[in-house]
Amino acid sequence: MSGRGSHLALVDIAEDKLDLMTRLVYRLNDTWEADFKFTSTTDRCEVLPDADIVVVAIEQRRYEMWRLDIEVPIKHGTKNLYGENGVPGGAFHTFRQVPPTLEIARDMERLCPNAWLINMSNPESRLCLALNRYTKIKSVGVCLGAYITQSNLAQKVLGLGQNDIDIKVAGINHCHWVMHIHRTGTGEDLYPQVREKIKEVDVSWESLSRECLDRYYPGPSGNHAAEYLSWGPDFMAPNYTDWIIDSGKTSKGQKSEHDVKLEVIANGDGPIDTDSLRDMMIEGGLRWQTLDIILSLLDNGNRYVLSLNVPNDGYITNLKQDAIVEIPAIVGAGKIYGLGMGELPSAIAAMMDLQLHIMDLVVEAAVTGNRKTALEALVIDPTVPDPATAEKILDELLLAQSELLPQFQ
Repeated sequence: MSGRGSHLALVDIAEDKLDLMTRLVYRLNDTWEADFKFTSTTDRCEVLPDADIVVVAIEQRRYEMWRLDIEVPIKHGTKNLYGENGVPGGAFHTFRQVPPTLEIARDMERLCPNAWLINMSNPESRLCLALNRYTKIKSVGVCLGAYITQSNLAQKVLGLGQNDIDIKVAGINHCHWVMHIHRTGTGEDLYPQVREKIKEVDVSWESLSRECLDRYYPGPSGNHAAEYLSWGPDFMAPNYTDWIIDSGKTSKGQKSEHDVKLEVIANGDGPIDTDSLRDMMIEGGLRWQTLDIILSLLDNGNRYVLSLNVPNDGYITNLKQDAIVEIPAIVGAGKIYGLGMGELPSAIAAMMDLQLHIMDLVVEAAVTGNRKTALEALVIDPTVPDPATAEKILDELLLAQSELLPQFQ
């Protein structure tokens, strides 16, 4: 099944962005003669009936809020934290993202109860947990992190092509641990070469992941993994969050450079420069497994993907069952078949297990609006120095972001 002739419905509450993407996909459709049918709407309930797959990628005032998620904790005594998926900023990101995600899922329960929801929004694992715990919808979380890790280890460290190596990861989203690195085709164990050849790479590159390499390599990058390790930010450059702060200061009412380039493609004449289009994609067009997942759920293609975010059904034996874990999987026959990864090393499992308990509390608070539960999540976070700091962060961010946090009113 190629997908040719499929019906693609585009939904966005922002009419200008919806218009841009609609013009873009019509041009791509004509250029590549894909024979797709399109619907565009600001009301998802118009197009959800009889849907097979619903792909969700949402944010609310992203950089404006992300800036607060970083600056407020620092103001009250934390280290410089990335604030996207873990740490206090990740908790507030969860508080903002869970309610609208669950609203989409509940509409699906009414209008297309047999459809799959493919989540591409962050904080990935926390949204997947909310969907799994509070809805009946079939869902899975997609992140390209494992492909970034594969690319970095193959090309940056080993000097090979990305597909020349196979990796097996296990952990949680944005903090997976590479359990195996083998040469594709021969099965040769490449971990010893990684440990040697990484010494030849610029010492400033991925200093956090290198620090952990004597045990296992964490991916996809240090800025993400540092959210889950109390000492992680010590290995990050002092200015590593500046781009987020700057974007938060300038994002209001301004068209992004990315959108400007898309406008040129959407309005242009003649053939599309596929290299330019690829360069505009996240991570330079690095492989997204979403298409493989969609096709496999529809045609029983049994396609292998490096990582998916799914409930732990014995896949990692020494982490909480039913917690959301990131593991390799095969998708097909309308089902996801996770690969059993066994046990994580005890020290890694202990760090990940704490994060899964924090995740439980954060998701519960996001749904219930219970301040006490939210505070407990911050108090046990290893990046928060003490309960008094946790309370100051909670109070200030609840006030600053109150417009987007109605469940806490």
